[in-house]
Amino acid sequence: MYRVLLTVLLLIVLCVGAAVGYFNAQTIRFDYLAGQVELPLIALVVAEFILAVLLTLIVCSTRILSLKSEARRLRRQLADAEAELKTLRAIPITESPLKDG
Repeated sequence: MYRVLLTVLLLIVLCVGAAVGYFNAQTIRFDYLAGQVELPLIALVVAEFILAVLLTLIVCSTRILSLKSEARRLRRQLADAEAELKTLRAIPITESPLKDG
C-alpha cells in the first residue's frame, strides 16, 4: 500500500512539474554579474532549485560529518569506560581500610 501511495504521489508531482514547465515556457532575459542570457523561465527555476539543493547538501554534509566525528569520539569513550568497569569488576573485594580497629 505504501509503494502505491508513493508512486501516485510521485506521478502527481511529475504532472505538476510538467504543467509548471509548460505554462512557464516563455523566454526571459536573465542578467548576472558576467553578462546576460535569454532562456526559458522553467530552465531558470530548475537551475535555481538545483543550486539550492546543492548548497543545502554542502551545509548539511558539514554538520553530518561533525556529528559522525562526535559519535566516534563518544563510542571510543564508552568502550574505554566499559573496559575500565570490566577491570574494576575483576578486582577481588578486600576488607575496608577504614574499618574501626
